[in-house]
Amino acid sequence: MASITKHIPAAAGAQKAWQMVSDIGGVDKLVGMISTCSLDGDKRYCTFADGNGVTEQIIGVDETEKRVVYTVTEGPMPIEFHCSTVQVKDAADGAEVVWSVDIKPDALAQPMSDLMDAAAQSMAERLAN
Repeated sequence: MASITKHIPAAAGAQKAWQMVSDIGGVDKLVGMISTCSLDGDKRYCTFADGNGVTEQIIGVDETEKRVVYTVTEGPMPIEFHCSTVQVKDAADGAEVVWSVDIKPDALAQPMSDLMDAAAQSMAERLAN
């Protein structure tokens, strides 16, 4: 299993970062490459700008730890296993969003990392102020 972690600056601070991260039905407001997002219970449906979509199951939203955990259950990648954690942490210059993904097969590590880099860049821009 491959593990990938991205550290995303959130100059706007932990409160704003957590407000956006914990809005699980509004992830399209945080990640620019997501054009639409909807919720049905614990299922999140996201459509990307290229027309591809994913279905995610929300595992948990932890207000105390400022952490969201989810798994991709359907999408264009041939994923055997996926678990993602997005956590907001205080930092000297505002806050930091730590996004970690465990994924199988290992061959998906590089494509997933590239996708996460693009998403992280848009997240940093939206969390700048």
